[in-house]
Amino acid sequence: MAATKARKALIMLLALPMLIGATSPTTNDQILYRESFLQVVSPDGASAEQARAMAKKVLAAWKFDLSVMHWSHPAEMERALTLRLLSHERMKREHGGARATAGHSGDKFNVDMDLIGDESIDRTFAHELGHVQMFRVLGKYSEGSPVPSYFLEGHGQMLNQLYSDHLGQDRSGPGASIVHTMMSFTAEEARDILTDPRYFKLGTDKEKQNKAAKMERMGLYFVEYLRARKNIPDTVPRMGRVFELVGHGKAYEQAFKQAYGLSLDGTVSEIVTYFKGTETQPADRIKGTRFEEYLK
Repeated sequence: MAATKARKALIMLLALPMLIGATSPTTNDQILYRESFLQVVSPDGASAEQARAMAKKVLAAWKFDLSVMHWSHPAEMERALTLRLLSHERMKREHGGARATAGHSGDKFNVDMDLIGDESIDRTFAHELGHVQMFRVLGKYSEGSPVPSYFLEGHGQMLNQLYSDHLGQDRSGPGASIVHTMMSFTAEEARDILTDPRYFKLGTDKEKQNKAAKMERMGLYFVEYLRARKNIPDTVPRMGRVFELVGHGKAYEQAFKQAYGLSLDGTVSEIVTYFKGTETQPADRIKGTRFEEYLK
């Protein structure tokens, strides 16, 4: 009884939003704001007001991602989370210039402070928080995950898309760019992305960055292919089942088969064949998908 009362008291305390000016005892991150399970910190001079505004956006995106994924064990999502607001220079130095990154522990994520005030930060939050939730479900398998990068990034990219739609944002610019990339893939490139984990890890830094961007968009197409071409309307929530099964020790191929009722090798081969057949008319890949509106 006493333990229950103590837990309720702690939950009530965490639910209170607080502006804070303390410094983390283990880093030079200044703790700027706390609300619910979230704390916002920065080593680079973000203000408390910026922290509070970002916390509001993070909590909204977190709630949206939860509503899409329907995780089987929501208690895994309840532990503390830290948002680090980092300068553009630090993101370049420590995170390869990424807009945002999520730690494999599922306990923190980093965002470039240059995104503050940019409309795209909302969908960036949905993307990275999708990774955070996924890492929490993968547990000990999150580091060096057996789930391939195209599937991980396809998940984050689709949450980005869905949240943007939810907010009514205009995505005509990035949408056109995404469609252009999807139409540019050769069948061989699609096969390499979907079967070779080294695809985006070889080459110069610029080549690796370009390949990583292509891998993300191939992952996004893979997710949409399951929905639009394989007629699986709940494709994204089923991705959660894949992550959960892998988190309990199943191989990715087995988890995919159990979640979708499809052979992974067969699905990949089907997509590669489809890309080969549409190389002369690549717009056909886009018709009937959520990206058709961006065709010009």
